[in-house]
Amino acid sequence: MDFLFVVDMSDLKSKALITSADNLQIPRTTSISPSNGSATGNPRNKCALKPGYSLMSWIRLCKSGTDLSGTAGKILPVTNEELARHNNVNDAWLAIRGKVFNVTRYMEFHPGGVNELLRGTGKDATKLFDEVHAWVNYPQLLEKCYVGPLKNDCHKMPLKLSDPPSFPRFDWMQQRSEVILCIHTYCFANPGILLKHKTTEVKTGLDLLVYVDKNWHQFYIELTGAVYWPPKTVYSNVETGKLEIVLRKQMPVSWSSYGTIKSIKVEQALKSEEEMYNFQVLRKVDLNHNSFEFNLQSVGQEAMLIVPIGYHVTFQLNFEGVVLERSYTPVPHKYMSANGLSSASEASTSLDFLIKRNAFGKISPRLYKLQEKDIVRVSLPYGKFLLNALALHRNILLVAAGSGITPMLGLFEPLLKRNINRIERLLLMYFNKTPLDIWVHDKLRMVEVDDERFCLLNIHSYANMEQFKPLIKNTTTSTFTYVAICGPDGFNSTVLEILKELNFNMNQLQVF
Repeated sequence: MDFLFVVDMSDLKSKALITSADNLQIPRTTSISPSNGSATGNPRNKCALKPGYSLMSWIRLCKSGTDLSGTAGKILPVTNEELARHNNVNDAWLAIRGKVFNVTRYMEFHPGGVNELLRGTGKDATKLFDEVHAWVNYPQLLEKCYVGPLKNDCHKMPLKLSDPPSFPRFDWMQQRSEVILCIHTYCFANPGILLKHKTTEVKTGLDLLVYVDKNWHQFYIELTGAVYWPPKTVYSNVETGKLEIVLRKQMPVSWSSYGTIKSIKVEQALKSEEEMYNFQVLRKVDLNHNSFEFNLQSVGQEAMLIVPIGYHVTFQLNFEGVVLERSYTPVPHKYMSANGLSSASEASTSLDFLIKRNAFGKISPRLYKLQEKDIVRVSLPYGKFLLNALALHRNILLVAAGSGITPMLGLFEPLLKRNINRIERLLLMYFNKTPLDIWVHDKLRMVEVDDERFCLLNIHSYANMEQFKPLIKNTTTSTFTYVAICGPDGFNSTVLEILKELNFNMNQLQVF
């Protein structure tokens, strides 16, 4: 038999994914709706609060049943004229993203002080809010202060996200034993970083490269005191675009300042795929009959590299005097097997890959033969994927074949956990020749179990690429407004042809 085409029927029964072609809905653009931001704060420009006016005191007041909105629980649409009348310390309203809040009682609780908050009262304060602390979860913080929608905006949705800043903003926080360096970009900026410490006896110097909007921004940081290396953790909040680097102080004392910083914009002068760094093999184990897990770490843990979602790095390997190169996409560490790296430090500083071993390939068989501590040259990340393009979409279709699953794995968490314009439906159609070829099947099922909005549809096929056209055409339970595709060239071309036949908006898709 030269044709076998199988769909995992358990997927279809549980999710009822197949409908007739006549019922296929052609996607339309979805606008973004006002929703939650991120629950983090900004320590800069803080004022000393009076006793009894801490954040915990505010939370207790919100839970006390006090009518903080002044509307007796009613939702009242507010005109711009009405909003303008509430513009003083004893009667203060402001609007953020079309929502009006009575912040009169919040005045004394505001960490930036009363005067700073008064700058936004009596008007739409969205722009001011975004400039100062766009990552603050204002809907939760001011939930009990909600008056109603700004009347002029009742039926309007934002058509785009806020304009990005021209340069990442630096900030810092500290505890007695830790210092936290913060780099603020913008919502869904999808930043990448390369962090290195200066090889001196006293570890106070850091070199930081931040990638955002196709440019690299370089920060030279000299800390007030010595810190331990590597960092305790480096955290990237995809939704807010905020990066946090947590470093442990060698001496647990409070610092009067973080130190000094110099920053420059590198722009296009730095070609990511040509900048190479030495990494060593930490671990290599079989994934299935023809694929393996591959963990790398900077030699001596001298550097930490965080690759933007959907971006790639180039591996460079010297084999018998010949330089071999190939691009690979890192995956989140959670998709590595349970018997992973030996320490949290290794896990936080490693680059993790799932690699198909092609018997006739130039580089994958040689990568498979590498031993622990063998060297692989790795480039800075590069790519064209714009994560913020997905921010406008609630129903997203992912179509992957074989190892094309790798860029998709990084999308699940930021999409399913985002608060702005919450996802309604995320469908992964995963094509493989046989069930034995499926990568991380159990972990994909766990994503499905944990979040009912995610659906996995496994398709097993020896067929000609043309044979699965009807399946893609007929697989929908809602209007998908964005499609991401990754697989062999022939697979990608066929999926694109199908979408064109459906008159899909070709500006609303990504081919990795």
